Amino acid sequence: MNKKIAVVIAACNDEKIIEKTIKSILWVNEIIIVLSKTSFDNTANIAKKYSNRIFYTNNILGEQRLYGIIKSQSEWILILDTDETVSRELQNEIIKILTSNRSVDGYFIPFKNYFLNRELKSGNQIYTKLRLFKKNKQIIEKTKIHPNISVRGSCRTLHGYIHHYSFRSIPQTLKKFSYYASIEAPLLYKKGDRVSLKKLTMYPAHMFYAIFVKDKGYKDGIWGFGLAICFAIMEFLKYWYLLEIELKKRDPEINSG
Repeated sequence: MNKKIAVVIAACNDEKIIEKTIKSILWVNEIIIVLSKTSFDNTANIAKKYSNRIFYTNNILGEQRLYGIIKSQSEWILILDTDETVSRELQNEIIKILTSNRSVDGYFIPFKNYFLNRELKSGNQIYTKLRLFKKNKQIIEKTKIHPNISVRGSCRTLHGYIHHYSFRSIPQTLKKFSYYASIEAPLLYKKGDRVSLKKLTMYPAHMFYAIFVKDKGYKDGIWGFGLAICFAIMEFLKYWYLLEIELKKRDPEINSG
């Protein structure tokens, strides 16, 4: 490869999945792992088997990614999460890019999502994300979850996939969605949103409809149904947590109870 590439991986208590991710990118020049300071399991020791570029920062995904980019010594950056792996087709495409003289600053990469190890082929589970870009061309939101990445310059879309094993079991999926809901609820409160019976009941039902019917999740059969239920639960939890925030604001003694 004429140009160097670094993979930046943000991690926190990911000992069960990070090794699979790392093994899919052993061909790159740098593997940079940015661990949350709250990570306490064996993630760091596993990462150290493959890289000496291990750093620690706050448990804010956008900041972790930015910190890894700053520490990189490569011209190109590939962003991965610990539940993602690079396909062989994508690897070959990226290597071709690094040996070419294309005047492109970033690349969108298609994703293959899995629920309970079953590939999902419908609706909002089919998408691309901007994950490959030239260093210092990126703009990354400093948010805890789903930080948006954009690029100052021209972009194209690749054909090779990132495999995304986001929903590995029902308990793990519900734990992930509960975490997302706990992050989103305070943001809703800050924006002036408040709980109502409609939001606690109709919004989760609408979420199920949007995932399973409108986005044709039914084409994935029982797996699409199960994932739609999990999304509906997340929507309910978001407003349930918002209700808790409202109650605490009304009665400060709840905080000390």
